[in-house]
Amino acid sequence: MSKFAALILFVFCFVLAGEVYAQNAQAKTDALIAALAKTKYKKKEKKNVSIELYIDIKSEPVVKNDVREYAGVYEAESDYRLELSVAGDGKVEGRGYDNLPDAKQRNFTLRDARIEGALLTATKVFENGATEKFEAVFNNRTITQGKNPNEIESRETKYGLGFIQAYPNWTSRVFLDRK
Repeated sequence: MSKFAALILFVFCFVLAGEVYAQNAQAKTDALIAALAKTKYKKKEKKNVSIELYIDIKSEPVVKNDVREYAGVYEAESDYRLELSVAGDGKVEGRGYDNLPDAKQRNFTLRDARIEGALLTATKVFENGATEKFEAVFNNRTITQGKNPNEIESRETKYGLGFIQAYPNWTSRVFLDRK
């Protein structure tokens, strides 16, 4: 095989690998967005009293033109916090904490963090050396509430970072508001 053919093969494989990663990032983004969605409707009737509750949570990924726009502080009340720094060359650094049920605050830093489209992937490295895979999506989350889908009382959209927190026996949808 000539050097030219080897070079073409190398370039083709490199481009193909980038294409596969981009498709993989989009598939992960779509899966996370779907997992963050939730619709709940309950109706209870007792002795001439009827109570209805409707909640619909939808998310839409947000892709920024400049990755530096993702930098900032993201928080969920007192349970979670993530501070992201993003350089112009795409280098991502972060630190924060998790407050899991029945546990004290666990501080972490992000290792090998990268942003592809609206997807943030990294490894959380905790103070005790433990590691945990981390995937989150930058998104606009809209919460619609009311009595039922035809009687909406409020609708609120916020920008932030959403992910699924896995515990030993259950999982939780987490949304960090951008501060």
